[in-house]
Amino acid sequence: MSKMPALLPHEMKAPTIASVNTHTMGSSLHAYLKMKVHPAIQDETMNWKKITVLGQHLRGDEACTSTIEKKDKPFNWQRPTISTCGTDHLVVHCFPGLDYVHHYASIISTYLSMNGKDPSIVDVKFPSHAAYMQPIVDSNLRSLGPVDMVILGYVHGLSATACKSWEGGGIDQLFAWQTKVMPGGLKIAYLGCRVSFWGDIAGNVVRALKLANGVKCVMYVGKLGSLQEDHAPNCVLAVGHTSSVYGEEVIWDNWLEPLVTGHDNVVSGRHYTLGSVLDESKSWFLEQSSKFEWVDPEIGHVAAAALEVDVSFAYLHIVSDNLARHYKHDLSNERESEVIRNRTAILTQIDEILERAFAHWDSKIFSSEYE
Repeated sequence: MSKMPALLPHEMKAPTIASVNTHTMGSSLHAYLKMKVHPAIQDETMNWKKITVLGQHLRGDEACTSTIEKKDKPFNWQRPTISTCGTDHLVVHCFPGLDYVHHYASIISTYLSMNGKDPSIVDVKFPSHAAYMQPIVDSNLRSLGPVDMVILGYVHGLSATACKSWEGGGIDQLFAWQTKVMPGGLKIAYLGCRVSFWGDIAGNVVRALKLANGVKCVMYVGKLGSLQEDHAPNCVLAVGHTSSVYGEEVIWDNWLEPLVTGHDNVVSGRHYTLGSVLDESKSWFLEQSSKFEWVDPEIGHVAAAALEVDVSFAYLHIVSDNLARHYKHDLSNERESEVIRNRTAILTQIDEILERAFAHWDSKIFSSEYE
């Protein structure tokens, strides 16, 4: 049985201000923030009186990009940009999404607070519904054409995409993709996005894929946090079919779970969709850890959007950090060589699971329902 609640509008709440004492990351919070905050805000020579964070995708000559963008990877590297309004007013331009604007405003506010500065100078301007859908609708997705199944997320790490070129245009385009067709006719697209489709943005991508490409199934391969202490980062794969979104439960039929039974390191659990990593406080953890196994910003939004537009959905995520127990690796040191080795091994396992999933859809579900 599938259920989709009537999701309430995002609470237009003030940015979260976390601290080493209150947050589950503890002292690792310093390194995490340093990786995320635009260098102009970290510049000690600047004395900003006001920082406005708004949902507007701005690149090119009008904006100052971050020098810490990870341009050594093809996707998920474009970060919020800045422009100035006078000499002491900084404007931060986030790709439009309610959760993303809240998340980045929380990052800035927490950074300022932890460095002895005034977080109240951060002013948040949430985008309208039209504003956060428009960049995706106006993107190059239509050039992809009709497709049956789309793999979203960590697609550039999969071996199936390693030796092929990406289509869709240059880095000024939002999306790029690779496609393949199964023997039974199932057309599959591995879809990468150059910005971070954080939180509710991911749901909007699904809506656009249905509108522009007629997608029938979406699989999301990504990363999430565990609320249970026995899940070691980069060694466990997470699946599930329920998520809490804005306090309401989203339930869907996850056809993938029966295909991964028998894998010792694949764990099915309940998921909590949380708009910002900065909201993963110790008090939040104590309240939710007895009820949920997983947390990330997107899964529930993708599931809700898939139910809304009649698209099948499954996720298969790498556990990247553990909120219940201190492990050597977390979100602050994801690029260390040991993490890369472990993720390479587990991505190989994901490749194998995906091939079984493709065959399942091609020979059983797709051929009977859509021919």
